[in-house]
Amino acid sequence: MQTNEQLITLCQELIKRPSLSGSEGDVASYIQQTMQNLGFDEVSIDAHGSVIGSIHGKAEGPAILMDGHIDTVGVENPQLWTYGPFEGRLVDGRIYGRGSSDMKGALSAMIVSAATFKKRTGGNFHGSIHVSGTVFEECFEGVSSRLVTARIKPDIVIVGEASSLSIKRGQRGRAEIVLQTFGKSCHSSNPQEGVNAVGAMLTLLPEILALEPPHHSVLGDGILVLTDIISSPYPGLSVVPES
Repeated sequence: MQTNEQLITLCQELIKRPSLSGSEGDVASYIQQTMQNLGFDEVSIDAHGSVIGSIHGKAEGPAILMDGHIDTVGVENPQLWTYGPFEGRLVDGRIYGRGSSDMKGALSAMIVSAATFKKRTGGNFHGSIHVSGTVFEECFEGVSSRLVTARIKPDIVIVGEASSLSIKRGQRGRAEIVLQTFGKSCHSSNPQEGVNAVGAMLTLLPEILALEPPHHSVLGDGILVLTDIISSPYPGLSVVPES
């Protein structure tokens, strides 16, 4: 099979295997088997569930780690998709499906490119090449990768996140902030007896969202975005929310 055919097939097969954060086992096992079939020198799955494949050169040299997470966010309404989220459909040179760009496509490219490099060099190179498919990135970014780097001790790390085909040499960082307002619960038939916590949130949110994120000369503009909002009790039914 030609390299480009291997790459397309691998990406499609990974997409066909759903891998929500915490449920990556099927994809990890498939990657493990694929790496073994492609001739990786060592392949293993660590304590967190990340899969790691290694290719060793015949001489001492730097350790290069190429990393891509194998978990994806969920699919709330697959009926809204033009192509099924787990079909891995190839249309006009593009592969459609959950995780195609974030980041099963990049991980597929790393796996195939490492195997191709070993085949073309016959292992006659300095150092080692490692490819990791890490878990839990969407929920706990950096936790599983720390276990990988502690084992590999890489000199260079390449992360295959989508970047519009440009090289990114840093990360802006990430903070998740929980904002909470409080009121007094009561039956919705007598709202005057309580204090609706949602009303306070509707007053506060515009002020927060109006804040201008900082700009960095290299990393660009920051991002400030609301990702979730939940009232309590939920579902409220006939109850005024208390928080």
